[in-house]
Amino acid sequence: MARARAKGVPAGYLEAMAYSDPAAESVGTRVRRARKRVGITQIELARRVSRAQSWVSGIENDSIPLDSIALINTVARALRMHPNELTARPYRGDIPSEDRGHSAIPEIRRHLERYDLDPEWDGEVRALPDLRAATERARWLRREARYADLADELPALLSELQAATHLYAEPDRSAAFKLLGLTYLAADSVVYNLGYADLSLITTNRVRWAGERAGDPYHDAVFTYLRIRSLWASTSWDDALAVLDTACASIEDEYTAGQAEALAVWGGLQLRAAITAARKNDPDEAWSRHQLATEAVTRLGPRQRTNYYDLSTNQANVDIHGVAVAVELGDGPQAVQRGETVRLPKDMQAGRAGHHHLDHARGLLWCGKREAALAELERAEKIAPMLVRNHPMAQQAVRTLLDLERYSYRERIRRLGVRMHIL
Repeated sequence: MARARAKGVPAGYLEAMAYSDPAAESVGTRVRRARKRVGITQIELARRVSRAQSWVSGIENDSIPLDSIALINTVARALRMHPNELTARPYRGDIPSEDRGHSAIPEIRRHLERYDLDPEWDGEVRALPDLRAATERARWLRREARYADLADELPALLSELQAATHLYAEPDRSAAFKLLGLTYLAADSVVYNLGYADLSLITTNRVRWAGERAGDPYHDAVFTYLRIRSLWASTSWDDALAVLDTACASIEDEYTAGQAEALAVWGGLQLRAAITAARKNDPDEAWSRHQLATEAVTRLGPRQRTNYYDLSTNQANVDIHGVAVAVELGDGPQAVQRGETVRLPKDMQAGRAGHHHLDHARGLLWCGKREAALAELERAEKIAPMLVRNHPMAQQAVRTLLDLERYSYRERIRRLGVRMHIL
């Protein structure tokens, strides 16, 4: 029996409202709606992104996927929107257990916004060793990509550390600012990976603010490492490379002298530059930057086991960035070839390991190896479920596999699609 329409509600109104939720739309529908909103034709959008009109038509009818970050960012810029609008991020859950992490964002935001105000901590502030242990736990949760648990713990820890910076005398006060900076870095991982780009800009600046007050000589370079992501979102590839080069130049003396922190930060900046150049579609520059990062890791030697600034400047991370660079260049065969040789250590950060398996899956998918791609997606989700379920490229890969599903893996991909709220 048809459901009665509420009195006074025009025919078709409820149906239209049902499709006004961007998260319920396909990517192609969002592209078409955004194109019409800015008042341009498919031909004009094609011109803006240096593609054919038939390609835009394929995107809008969902027969061609937006299967790279660079492509999403380029189309978003042409449509005068943020990439998150195009991908409908953040991906909120429908029930409390599925919305963990996201539900803590407003309180995290509040603490980030009142960073320079009087503390509101009511209890006794713990001693520095206890705060150091609490901060180390936050860093561990970050490395393990346990963003829901981390998000739940961050507001109280941020509040207490803020109080410590007011109550402690030097040198403990500077030490408290260092812990606060590391906690802001942990908060940045939560908000960025869950899709809150605006809030990530705030956490990036808070990392810099706390590092400056801690007297950290590398706080500006670490700030640059984080800041680059906002330049990626606007496809400002040349600006990003220029900013990274300026940061490298600022620590060149320490790098030349072989100081461990400088080598680690330099290597991290070069890996960022490699990804930037790959998204710019400049393979020579991308692989040159990747080689510079390799040289920094080689010079670190055994010291790479120390995770300076949580940047993971080590050989394993350089290797997985080799896969990532190939993926960003759209080179599926090279991504697969490199992925097959990567050996991740047992203590590899869960977030980085999960991202690597996602990148490898994308390369496999482009090469037509669907079952292997699904196996890699399942590995990625097992290692870092919140990262993968909230990543637009994972969403796209699952959608592609669902469209191409085979009997041999039908139930597995459908279960994954349900967990990612695609089905």
